[in-house]
Amino acid sequence: MKVVFHISPEHDFSLLSKTIHFLGDTLGKVITNLEGETTLSIEENIRKLAKESRKGKAEATQRLSEIVQGLDTEMAYRMAMAFTCYFELVNMAEENYRVRILTKRRLDQLNHPKKAIPKESIESAFFELKKAKVSKEEIQQILDKMEIVLVFTAHPTEIKRKTILNKLCEISSYLKRESLNSKPSQAVHSTIERLIASLWLTERSRSKNPQVLDEVRTGLWYFEHTLWDVIPELHNELKRVLGIYYPGVTLKSKWISFGSWIGGDRDGNCQVTTSTTAATFILHRNLALSKISQSLERLSEIFSVSSLRIAPTKRIIRILAEKLKSFPSLREEYERYPNEPYRLVLLALKKEVEKAISTISENDLLDFFNEPKPDNTLKAITEVLDALKENFNAANTGILLEGEFQNLTQRLEVFGLHIFSLDIRQHSSIHQEALEEILQLIGYTEPSYALLKEKEKVELLNNLLKGPFPSLSSLYPRASDKLKEVLGPILVFSRSMAILGNEACGCYLISMTSGLSDILEVLYLCKICHCTIDIAPLFETLSDLKSSPQTVNNLLSHPFYRKYLQDRANRQIIMLGYSDSNKDCGYMTSNWWLYHIQEKLHEVCQSHGINLILFHGRGGTIARGGGPAAKAILAQPKGLLGGKIMITEQGEVLSTRYHDFDIAFRILEQTTYGVLLAVHKSRKKSILPKSWQKVIEYIAEESYATYIHLLQNEANFLRFWQEVTPINEIGSLKIASRPIFRFQSNNFEDLRAIPWVFSWMQTRFVIPGWYGIGSSLQKTIERNPKALSVLQRMYEKWPFFQTVIDNAQLSLAKTDLDIARLYCTLASDKALTERIFSIIEAEYKKTVDTILKITQQDKILDNEPILQRSIQLRNPYVDPLNYIQVEMIRRNRASQATTPSEIEKIRSVIELTINGISAGLRNTG
Repeated sequence: MKVVFHISPEHDFSLLSKTIHFLGDTLGKVITNLEGETTLSIEENIRKLAKESRKGKAEATQRLSEIVQGLDTEMAYRMAMAFTCYFELVNMAEENYRVRILTKRRLDQLNHPKKAIPKESIESAFFELKKAKVSKEEIQQILDKMEIVLVFTAHPTEIKRKTILNKLCEISSYLKRESLNSKPSQAVHSTIERLIASLWLTERSRSKNPQVLDEVRTGLWYFEHTLWDVIPELHNELKRVLGIYYPGVTLKSKWISFGSWIGGDRDGNCQVTTSTTAATFILHRNLALSKISQSLERLSEIFSVSSLRIAPTKRIIRILAEKLKSFPSLREEYERYPNEPYRLVLLALKKEVEKAISTISENDLLDFFNEPKPDNTLKAITEVLDALKENFNAANTGILLEGEFQNLTQRLEVFGLHIFSLDIRQHSSIHQEALEEILQLIGYTEPSYALLKEKEKVELLNNLLKGPFPSLSSLYPRASDKLKEVLGPILVFSRSMAILGNEACGCYLISMTSGLSDILEVLYLCKICHCTIDIAPLFETLSDLKSSPQTVNNLLSHPFYRKYLQDRANRQIIMLGYSDSNKDCGYMTSNWWLYHIQEKLHEVCQSHGINLILFHGRGGTIARGGGPAAKAILAQPKGLLGGKIMITEQGEVLSTRYHDFDIAFRILEQTTYGVLLAVHKSRKKSILPKSWQKVIEYIAEESYATYIHLLQNEANFLRFWQEVTPINEIGSLKIASRPIFRFQSNNFEDLRAIPWVFSWMQTRFVIPGWYGIGSSLQKTIERNPKALSVLQRMYEKWPFFQTVIDNAQLSLAKTDLDIARLYCTLASDKALTERIFSIIEAEYKKTVDTILKITQQDKILDNEPILQRSIQLRNPYVDPLNYIQVEMIRRNRASQATTPSEIEKIRSVIELTINGISAGLRNTG
């Protein structure tokens, strides 16, 4: 039976349309003023033809192509800028509209307890748990176990400059202010027009690739502007809802935290040096101290309490005397206001915090051979806050410990003085090279380590791990620069834990882990560097995923590693790579094996008495494990058995998820909702029906065969990909510090999964998000007359299968083979292109047809009408950017430009179209 989905009556799209029309008209006005009426006239004509072309009018399509081909480079740039600016403004308008809906829901929720409950909210989770008759004791156990770690990454498709981000945020704030007024304000309209003019005149491209520390600062921007304030609100909301549904249940102060790879991820990025990692720790610390200083300033105003009204404790008197001795400049303030000790203590603490910013530098973290001096700033802060809490804890004064005071204590629990816990990531092959050199330096004369078989490597590492370990002071000075860049980050971690505290450091991730030796190599390096950190294998390819249970079993059976784990509370972090596994074996096969292996890994760890923490390397596009967070968490096979989950937040989606307070709150609330229910789910044993497992295994196998046939058996497919996508142009863009290939070989195996997905997204093929599903589902249906009904039931009842199918729908909705065919005109071999395009087209039709049958819909995304509507409205505005991109790529490759400056202009247009298409599709890689 077909299910009809309706748009909620709370939506009034006329408000959104009104805002978009206002911004579009203002943009048109800016274009006319700055570029002239001719430019606007050409833009309007292109837009009109794109709309007509979408309606199937062939003459409009032809005319659109002719106009774009006739544009000179300067005008092509203006056209690309017009549509790019338009999407930046439309995205902002949609986000503001979403915030408006969220605000209304929030008010309804607060005004109507237990009635107006938003979907996928924290309250919704507790409502469901209460309905399921979950006891107070169970809820307490769930909350005690729950731990969410969101890890920010930087990627080679991170498009938006911080300058652009700031401008859009400023326009957004004026729009929000305007929505609160009953009458339009001409002053606000004029301000928005000026800001759009500034936006138009600001370069989207960078003059050179951003440095790693630029990316670190961009990552910190989201904490400075939103997350610093969001986290206390999220904590307070969880406490509020607990008070309604489970009064008496307590909430630990730290149940959510953040990690980062930015400044620590050196996998194929030579710009992430030892010095860079040290500087990253300092940037993290300095932002935390700066934000704490601002909070102390506000607290000092709140605690202007007279000692004649509330007598200070001996502890406060002692602390004040010590602070006045340390900061004599406050003596005059004390003499003027002798009866305000609490304010003075906080002002003194503020000075101490500000002074601390300059007391530790990256050089302290790079001084590997002198005794580290621990930073006591956090201890000083907590001492003052504890003393104030003790002083004002009485019933009549406790109100002062709420609000800003409570928020600061919550921030200190989550962010400390480090904001992020920084991870190191390095490719396994680099450790092998490091071991090779170390063995030479310590006099090992046997055959090359790299030439040893896995068993021989493990035997050698076993002997090395028995000790004694080489002296670092002797080894390090003799090491090559390459070896120093392997040892250096570990040494910086060791120093950072000693100086800044353990929580400043995350884990050591080993990319492309394939065997036990890959992990023991890092254990040996850590032993040499006297550093005890979590070592996390990262399984990415299909073969490595399949063998991962055996690899982990071998690891947990290893005596030296088990002893190491005892110091890590017998917990093991294992990371699963969604991006590279998709590139390696295709969408459906990757998803199934990532799901299936989680069960096996849980079983292995449980058999050894080890607490498994799964780190999900997902996010961004559907092909890379993206999609709705709550649904993805609830689709895990075992729920969250240990209560802790780690998830990457990919660099290219940070600007859409965390730039706005309300949207960031909603994203984190949905994640919390999913985790709460998933921890509860893990307490109940669920068994997948064997018939379903057989079906999904067959689908995965057939999907893999279809995908691999295209990649490996279709002659010259990779040549086709290089010619019809802008992959070569993407490689030359100045949008990130990381190159698109891990190494300099330019082999497909070394290509990062992210630009692989990015290139297909730009061309609207979107192959990584759906290819292979259609053939496998069709074969499944054809081999058994009852198969379709089985698939429909799997979709209805199995969260994993439903999530995989629904995420594929989103990819299919963004696929446009008419636009993709346009890119095929870039290929040199027309016969090859037509053959491969026909294969892709046939698979697309099979995929759409079978998914509609399984979901019992008439059209793709009928189950998500708002999203469906948004994509349909955006398409006519994305199309011109695709046409311009194809034309500029053609000129760039044909070397039609006569001067270097003209070549540079063409590439600027290409980069701008990449930016605009990403904004239009709301996806990069």
